[in-house]
Amino acid sequence: MSQLEQTKLEQLELALHYLVSLLEEGSLVERYDEDSREEFANVLRLLVEKVTDLPPNVPENLVKATAVRAIIGASEKSNVAELKARREKLERNQREVEALASIQGHLLGEWEQVKGSDMEFQATCQVCGGFVYVSDASVYNLLLDDCQRL
Repeated sequence: MSQLEQTKLEQLELALHYLVSLLEEGSLVERYDEDSREEFANVLRLLVEKVTDLPPNVPENLVKATAVRAIIGASEKSNVAELKARREKLERNQREVEALASIQGHLLGEWEQVKGSDMEFQATCQVCGGFVYVSDASVYNLLLDDCQRL
């Protein structure tokens, strides 16, 4: 690699690292939401890592394949982060429902997963038979305000 090519590569890498930091910080690209900025930053970060590891004189199609792998890798990271956030929200909703039910005198049984869903659960009061339904996005409380055996 010539000195000129090496200099251009170093400048490009510096520019990409700077762009990643601007995306993560967000002030110059405010019109993009935080999730989009983070995903763009992940793609660029992975692209720099993967391209840096390529041997010299790699055919163009393999360089393009490296870009595709960076996009897929960032998408997978984003999916994992989104799933984690949804699970945390589900667990928070469950704890809040459990606390409210306890205050109202209910004794909830175990959380049971709703068939056909990975983020929907329900629990039944062992005293009155009322129940609550919880997902990562919503809560349906079908318990009486005061627990009473029906």
